[in-house]
Amino acid sequence: MNSLKDTSRIIVTGGAGYIGGMVIDRLLEINPKISIISIDLLPPPKERRGNVSWIQADLADYKWQDQAQKEGAVDAVVHCAFRIRNAFGKIKAYEKNNRGASENVFKFTFDNDIPSLVYLSTVSSYGAKKENIGRLLTEEDSFQEMKNPYGYQKKLIEEDLKKLTEEKKPKTKITILRLNSVTGPKGQSLSSKFGLITFLKKIFPFVIELNHHWARQFVHEDDVVEAIITSLTGNEKRLATYNIAPEKFLEVSEIAALLNKKTVKFPVWLVKIVLFVLWPISFGKLIPPGAVNGLVYPINVDGSAIKKDLGFSYKYTSSEALEGRVGRYKALETVM
Repeated sequence: MNSLKDTSRIIVTGGAGYIGGMVIDRLLEINPKISIISIDLLPPPKERRGNVSWIQADLADYKWQDQAQKEGAVDAVVHCAFRIRNAFGKIKAYEKNNRGASENVFKFTFDNDIPSLVYLSTVSSYGAKKENIGRLLTEEDSFQEMKNPYGYQKKLIEEDLKKLTEEKKPKTKITILRLNSVTGPKGQSLSSKFGLITFLKKIFPFVIELNHHWARQFVHEDDVVEAIITSLTGNEKRLATYNIAPEKFLEVSEIAALLNKKTVKFPVWLVKIVLFVLWPISFGKLIPPGAVNGLVYPINVDGSAIKKDLGFSYKYTSSEALEGRVGRYKALETVM
């Protein structure tokens, strides 16, 4: 898919969500005449502009495929949908649903010879470990996450996708985008009260320091959307994988200074105990105790490959993303 023509038909999964909704808005901004099919568990938002048809369905079921192409051939699929928060006691059930949903999307794409697929993955799958301190991981580094449900499930889905690609040998051009911490004005207006950004900016009057080498890259939501658009229209490889993050990372002291807060040191064992107690109380909305390494060691990546291959450029630094610098999209007025 080399351009967004008037006749283009694009499926966006998770269109009611954060990134999916922004992708739909951006596609329609580029060309209001294209047709978009959004597939989501949730009903359509009350205000949705443009030529968008809505399929309310669980992607893990088999009730959406015929409807998705009843108006004609599809040109591209952007797979954003994913259940991030694993309810307490239901990690395996959510894992099965997330993998089943993605497998259905991939098979639908390949079986119908859809020209382009963009799948949103995560750098969390690399795993947070001591060896990451001071270095940027590349796409060649292996996935080692085993304890964080989000990173582990995304790891399994990437493995599923590669096996399916080897099996079916599709004509589809596939782009995997491994996102680092996504934020910005819209994301911060929608933030869950259990999300990292909310804890950093709103809940605690200080920044918890479990390791002074802990660091994080924050990628602006606008850059993520533009990376998706660039992948849709510019990727010529049969299978391309890109880390998405600006070059520089912020260490914990820099994050605290940016937010005008102090750092307070906590022992790791204490945080594990707190999470052990609060995880079931929060119904799994907090990270499980075993995933605390993500708050101790960094997962920072080299995001330059997409710049070299597709000419993509990041417009925002990690600092600007964390600050919620307003770009193309304005923050919502109310917190949802």
